[in-house]
Amino acid sequence: MHDGSKECQCGARAGADRWLENLDALVGELNADQRFCCSQTVLAIGMRRLGIDDPDLLRAMEGFCGGACGGTCGALAGGAALMGLYLGKGTAREPRSETIRQYVKELTETFRAYWKGTTCESIVHGDAELRRRICPNVIAGAAEMVWSILGEHGLDLDRRKIDRMPRQ
Repeated sequence: MHDGSKECQCGARAGADRWLENLDALVGELNADQRFCCSQTVLAIGMRRLGIDDPDLLRAMEGFCGGACGGTCGALAGGAALMGLYLGKGTAREPRSETIRQYVKELTETFRAYWKGTTCESIVHGDAELRRRICPNVIAGAAEMVWSILGEHGLDLDRRKIDRMPRQ
Protein backbone atom coordinates (compact mmCIF):
# COMPACT_ATOMS: atom_id res chain seq x y z
CA MET A 1 0.00 0.00 0.00
CA HIS A 2 1.00 3.59 -0.53
CA ASP A 3 1.85 5.94 2.27
CA GLY A 4 -1.11 8.26 2.77
CA SER A 5 1.22 11.19 3.36
CA LYS A 6 2.98 10.69 0.03
CA GLU A 7 2.90 13.83 -2.07
CA CYS A 8 3.67 13.98 -5.75
CA GLN A 9 6.81 15.89 -6.58
CA CYS A 10 6.31 15.69 -10.35
CA GLY A 11 8.12 18.51 -12.04
CA ALA A 12 9.54 21.39 -10.08
CA ARG A 13 7.05 22.05 -7.31
CA ALA A 14 9.47 24.42 -5.63
CA GLY A 15 9.31 26.78 -8.62
CA ALA A 16 7.67 30.15 -8.73
CA ASP A 17 4.35 28.71 -9.91
CA ARG A 18 1.79 30.01 -7.42
CA TRP A 19 -0.65 27.36 -8.62
CA LEU A 20 1.62 24.60 -7.36
CA GLU A 21 2.24 26.46 -4.12
CA ASN A 22 -1.53 26.62 -3.50
CA LEU A 23 -2.42 23.20 -4.87
CA ASP A 24 -3.06 21.48 -1.54
CA ALA A 25 -5.32 24.33 -0.40
CA LEU A 26 -7.26 24.20 -3.69
CA VAL A 27 -7.75 20.44 -3.33
CA GLY A 28 -8.98 20.97 0.21
CA GLU A 29 -11.38 23.70 -0.85
CA LEU A 30 -12.82 21.87 -3.86
CA ASN A 31 -12.70 18.27 -2.69
CA ALA A 32 -13.27 18.49 1.05
CA ASP A 33 -15.17 21.74 1.47
CA GLN A 34 -17.22 21.93 -1.75
CA ARG A 35 -17.50 18.13 -2.02
CA PHE A 36 -16.42 17.80 -5.65
CA CYS A 37 -15.10 14.32 -6.37
CA CYS A 38 -11.61 13.47 -7.64
CA SER A 39 -12.26 13.90 -11.37
CA GLN A 40 -14.21 17.10 -10.85
CA THR A 41 -11.55 18.54 -8.55
CA VAL A 42 -8.68 18.00 -10.99
CA LEU A 43 -10.63 19.66 -13.79
CA ALA A 44 -11.89 22.47 -11.54
CA ILE A 45 -8.32 23.33 -10.53
CA GLY A 46 -7.33 23.65 -14.18
CA MET A 47 -10.48 25.59 -14.99
CA ARG A 48 -9.63 28.12 -12.28
CA ARG A 49 -6.14 28.52 -13.65
CA LEU A 50 -7.55 29.16 -17.11
CA GLY A 51 -10.29 31.49 -15.84
CA ILE A 52 -13.11 29.17 -16.96
CA ASP A 53 -16.35 28.99 -15.00
CA ASP A 54 -18.55 26.30 -16.51
CA PRO A 55 -20.65 24.13 -14.18
CA ASP A 56 -21.59 21.89 -17.13
CA LEU A 57 -17.97 20.76 -17.49
CA LEU A 58 -17.92 19.81 -13.81
CA ARG A 59 -21.27 18.02 -14.14
CA ALA A 60 -19.89 15.99 -17.03
CA MET A 61 -16.92 14.88 -14.91
CA GLU A 62 -19.16 13.44 -12.20
CA GLY A 63 -19.48 10.26 -14.25
CA PHE A 64 -15.80 9.58 -13.54
CA CYS A 65 -15.99 9.97 -9.76
CA GLY A 66 -14.43 7.22 -7.71
CA GLY A 67 -13.21 5.20 -10.65
CA ALA A 68 -15.07 4.75 -13.90
CA CYS A 69 -14.39 3.24 -17.30
CA GLY A 70 -13.22 -0.07 -15.96
CA GLY A 71 -12.06 1.39 -12.66
CA THR A 72 -9.75 4.11 -13.99
CA CYS A 73 -8.93 6.47 -11.15
CA GLY A 74 -11.08 9.59 -11.35
CA ALA A 75 -8.06 11.83 -10.75
CA LEU A 76 -6.38 10.33 -13.82
CA ALA A 77 -9.59 10.75 -15.84
CA GLY A 78 -9.77 14.36 -14.64
CA GLY A 79 -6.16 14.85 -15.70
CA ALA A 80 -6.90 13.54 -19.18
CA ALA A 81 -9.91 15.86 -19.37
CA LEU A 82 -7.75 18.77 -18.24
CA MET A 83 -5.32 18.04 -21.05
CA GLY A 84 -8.29 18.09 -23.39
CA LEU A 85 -9.32 21.45 -22.00
CA TYR A 86 -5.89 22.82 -22.85
CA LEU A 87 -5.49 21.16 -26.25
CA GLY A 88 -8.73 19.59 -27.46
CA LYS A 89 -11.00 20.32 -30.38
CA GLY A 90 -14.15 22.13 -29.26
CA THR A 91 -15.68 23.50 -32.45
CA ALA A 92 -16.00 22.34 -36.02
CA ARG A 93 -13.45 24.95 -37.13
CA GLU A 94 -10.75 23.97 -34.68
CA PRO A 95 -8.23 21.37 -35.77
CA ARG A 96 -7.93 18.13 -33.86
CA SER A 97 -4.92 18.07 -31.54
CA GLU A 98 -1.99 16.18 -32.97
CA THR A 99 -0.35 15.79 -29.56
CA ILE A 100 -3.07 15.13 -26.99
CA ARG A 101 -2.89 11.33 -27.27
CA GLN A 102 0.87 11.44 -26.72
CA TYR A 103 0.51 13.73 -23.72
CA VAL A 104 -2.31 11.65 -22.16
CA LYS A 105 -0.14 8.56 -22.64
CA GLU A 106 2.70 10.37 -20.83
CA LEU A 107 0.28 11.30 -18.07
CA THR A 108 -0.95 7.73 -17.73
CA GLU A 109 2.60 6.33 -17.65
CA THR A 110 3.74 8.93 -15.11
CA PHE A 111 0.66 8.34 -12.97
CA ARG A 112 1.12 4.55 -13.11
CA ALA A 113 4.80 4.78 -12.21
CA TYR A 114 4.14 7.09 -9.29
CA TRP A 115 1.00 5.51 -7.81
CA LYS A 116 1.79 1.91 -8.91
CA GLY A 117 -1.48 1.66 -10.83
CA THR A 118 -4.18 3.56 -12.66
CA THR A 119 -7.31 2.23 -10.98
CA CYS A 120 -8.85 3.12 -7.66
CA GLU A 121 -8.49 -0.50 -6.60
CA SER A 122 -4.77 -0.59 -7.37
CA ILE A 123 -4.20 2.63 -5.43
CA VAL A 124 -6.47 2.33 -2.38
CA HIS A 125 -7.27 -1.40 -2.43
CA GLY A 126 -10.87 -0.86 -1.36
CA ASP A 127 -9.72 0.64 1.95
CA ALA A 128 -12.00 3.58 2.83
CA GLU A 129 -9.55 5.01 5.37
CA LEU A 130 -6.67 4.85 2.90
CA ARG A 131 -8.92 6.49 0.28
CA ARG A 132 -9.68 9.33 2.68
CA ARG A 133 -5.97 9.86 3.44
CA ILE A 134 -4.39 9.36 0.02
CA CYS A 135 -6.88 10.65 -2.54
CA PRO A 136 -6.22 14.36 -1.90
CA ASN A 137 -2.56 13.68 -2.74
CA VAL A 138 -3.54 11.70 -5.84
CA ILE A 139 -5.77 14.58 -6.96
CA ALA A 140 -3.05 17.19 -6.43
CA GLY A 141 -0.53 14.87 -8.07
CA ALA A 142 -2.67 14.45 -11.17
CA ALA A 143 -3.00 18.22 -11.67
CA GLU A 144 0.72 18.64 -11.04
CA MET A 145 1.54 15.88 -13.56
CA VAL A 146 -0.63 17.54 -16.23
CA TRP A 147 1.04 20.90 -15.72
CA SER A 148 4.49 19.31 -15.66
CA ILE A 149 3.93 17.45 -18.94
CA LEU A 150 2.37 20.42 -20.71
CA GLY A 151 5.06 22.74 -19.39
CA GLU A 152 7.82 20.40 -20.56
CA HIS A 153 6.28 20.62 -24.03
CA GLY A 154 6.36 24.41 -23.95
CA LEU A 155 2.69 25.20 -23.33
CA ASP A 156 1.72 28.34 -21.48
CA LEU A 157 -0.15 26.88 -18.52
CA ASP A 158 -2.18 30.04 -18.03
CA ARG A 159 -3.65 29.95 -21.55
CA ARG A 160 -5.25 27.26 -23.64
CA LYS A 161 -3.78 26.36 -26.99
CA ILE A 162 -7.07 27.26 -28.66
CA ASP A 163 -6.83 30.77 -27.22
CA ARG A 164 -3.82 31.29 -29.47
CA MET A 165 -5.46 29.96 -32.64
CA PRO A 166 -6.58 32.49 -35.23
CA ARG A 167 -10.35 33.00 -35.29
CA GLN A 168 -12.13 32.38 -38.56
